[in-house]
Amino acid sequence: MSTELATAQAASGGTGPAGMLAAQPARRRNRSWVVTVLAVLLALLIGGLMVVFSDERVRTDLGYLFSSPTDFFNDAWYTLRDTYIALFEGAIFDPQHASTLSQAFGPITTSIYTATPLICAGLAVALAFRAGLFNIGGNGQVIAGAFASGYLGLIVELPPVIHLVLAVAGGIAAGAFWGFIAGFLKARTGAHEVITTIMLNYVATFGLLYLLAKKSIVAPNNPQASKPIHGTARLPHLFGNGERIDLGIILALVAAAGVAWLLTKSTVGFRLRAVGANPAAARTAGMSVGSVTMLAMSLSGGLAGLGGATLALGGGTSYVVTPNIASNVGFDAITVALLGRSRPWGVVGAGLLFGALRTGGTQMQAAQSVQAPVDIITVIQALIVIFIAAPKLIEGFFRLKRLGLAPVATATTNLAVSITSVRAPRVPRHIMAGSVTIVLGLLATWGFGLGSRAGQKAVFQFALPGAKVHLGSATFVARPLILLMCLLILLAGVARLARRVPARWCSAVAILALLVAFMIWSVAGTFSGLNVVSLLQGALFPAAIPLILGSLAGVIGERSGVVNVAIEGQLLLGAFATAVIGTVTGSIWAGALGGMIAGLLVAAVLAALAIRYLVDQVIIGVVLNVFALGLTSFLFNKLLSPHATEFNEPGYFSTLKIPVLGDIPILGPVFFDGTIFLYLTYVLVAAVHFGLFHTRWGLRLRSVGEHPKAADTVGINVNQTRMRAVLLAGLIAGLGGAFLVIGAGAAGTFGLNMSAGRGFIALAAVIFGRWRPVGAVLAALLFGFADQLQSLLSQAGAPVDSNLLLTLPYVVTLLAVAGFIGRVQPPAADGQPYSVG
Repeated sequence: MSTELATAQAASGGTGPAGMLAAQPARRRNRSWVVTVLAVLLALLIGGLMVVFSDERVRTDLGYLFSSPTDFFNDAWYTLRDTYIALFEGAIFDPQHASTLSQAFGPITTSIYTATPLICAGLAVALAFRAGLFNIGGNGQVIAGAFASGYLGLIVELPPVIHLVLAVAGGIAAGAFWGFIAGFLKARTGAHEVITTIMLNYVATFGLLYLLAKKSIVAPNNPQASKPIHGTARLPHLFGNGERIDLGIILALVAAAGVAWLLTKSTVGFRLRAVGANPAAARTAGMSVGSVTMLAMSLSGGLAGLGGATLALGGGTSYVVTPNIASNVGFDAITVALLGRSRPWGVVGAGLLFGALRTGGTQMQAAQSVQAPVDIITVIQALIVIFIAAPKLIEGFFRLKRLGLAPVATATTNLAVSITSVRAPRVPRHIMAGSVTIVLGLLATWGFGLGSRAGQKAVFQFALPGAKVHLGSATFVARPLILLMCLLILLAGVARLARRVPARWCSAVAILALLVAFMIWSVAGTFSGLNVVSLLQGALFPAAIPLILGSLAGVIGERSGVVNVAIEGQLLLGAFATAVIGTVTGSIWAGALGGMIAGLLVAAVLAALAIRYLVDQVIIGVVLNVFALGLTSFLFNKLLSPHATEFNEPGYFSTLKIPVLGDIPILGPVFFDGTIFLYLTYVLVAAVHFGLFHTRWGLRLRSVGEHPKAADTVGINVNQTRMRAVLLAGLIAGLGGAFLVIGAGAAGTFGLNMSAGRGFIALAAVIFGRWRPVGAVLAALLFGFADQLQSLLSQAGAPVDSNLLLTLPYVVTLLAVAGFIGRVQPPAADGQPYSVG
């Protein structure tokens, strides 16, 4: 009984990983509203200053500021005023077009309509946070929900109400299933939800492209969209067809009320909160942590799926399913949940605010009187969350008395800690894993080994064109070798059942054999076959280099106890700075240095807020990624796009082939033919590994990540050590961003969202590699291998749809994570802030 009481206390008033569980006194809630309002105002002020100084008239006025300051201040004021007037008129009320009631309320109803999927997906992220989980897969779940509801809306014909209910239910179910996959993998295999949800996002994205190409779905005259959804499945408009607002907002509010009731009034909600606050105590009290994890991710996915349904059935894309139907709603939902402090009605308010900013930003960009790209809205959103997450910044800026508010917290601890022990499952893990492996072997035998394609010849080349030593190629009938690989998979499954071979080796053999069987089957019957050297070379350079550098940055940070979710932002801002500085200075070396400094600056903000101001590390990492995306997009549209030759032609490093070593068959082109970045990566991997495990610096660094209190006791400055580690990691990640622009051996320029999720892949590699440099490098190489394989198979004419091939790197990573690494043990203090006293 005492353990249950302890769990209840933790769930109702504790400050565990979920961080949102304590009910604040009325005074603290009022103060939090003050912080929220001031944070919004400060973010709007900073965003306005960015708009002002990006205006051409204002920049011209700066040239003669001292001779005629009036021109500068007048133009700056009118620019700022016109920008926010356009924002207000586009989001709330436009007095110039208010001749009818519909026109008067048109902007605010559009804002509410835009906010609907943000609220649903924000509730999904918030619910996962409350259960101690970090659901970064909202976008994939939104896509699953949007496609399922859209498919049911166009493929069947039913009476109006029944059809709509079926379509909405289908969207919820699809999102729930997509979330369940991540929950199941975490609960049953220990696969980390950060990795699995990231991978599932990409699988959903490319899977949607594949499905939209089906004849039964695609529109006859538009290959980029589905057939229109029947009118009987469309969400009805609340105020007539003249207004965009529809039943979706009612569904979102009902969902918010349901989540609020679930978390505060139900037994299920109590279990979710208890596991989120203290998994060990919840387990001691008799709760199944694994079951709660699966339930939480399923409920979270269902809410995100509801958001996808409102997009498809609400006419967000003219009642058709399109490849970009999610429009980053799942990622924006993370900031919505953070701004709403993971409370259902707070999420509703945050969703409405962000919906208004989105709608008003579109109108602001279209206004002829201002020159403000919509990307400034992303920057403002990120700044709002930063200021709310760090109330000390607001106190200092506005010179307020100490508010006594704790920084916003999320599931940071559970981001670093997976389920290490659960109740013994009904089916022992080795039996489950062995059975699944055997099933995969049988399926591979049937699909790859027994079909007519396996009877054709496969060609594998073992040298690049022009190689000094040419090993020629191998041509053979595909079936015998495919069947041999399938036999290896079956033997690995049997060995796993018998527990005769370590689980890791069984999984490695099974995954490798499955890949080889798939490769042979794919190239059987093709004219050129597959060049093994090109596959291995491309897997390392250029595919894996930014991932390796990003993962090294992650390892250094997390070994010191700081979770670095901001790797994506460091890569992106590093790439941007490299392009600009390299072009302006005419030096690619200066560009590389500029990229490193940009990564350092992002790391400095992360370190200051997370270490000094004790802001939740997950929050600040996510928000810095959003900020970097918005800032670089804004500057790209204002600076790089209209002045490409002046700011976006930095040059590039040429490839450097090492004499003699570069001519070694197979290995030479792979390891000794690349730009300076390839060789520098070798040095950094060796240096980081040696530094972490064989130097006094590494011992100090690891000690503050494992047991900061003990380290402090023996005289180590914990926060200073962590600060230096995070800054060093930022330099390395910035170098990875520089590689994207100037390091691949070909002319490159900065492009929008150029990092393309590589920072999240690098974060996954850190966990996959068990927080060790060598392991992280191997994980990055696995992803690079799968990425290069899908590219070469697509070029060779493999009998698999190109969009399905694009999912290959992510599916391979999912299989590897679920079957290979299992449960992991991170640094003990990873994600935990440290304060003296």
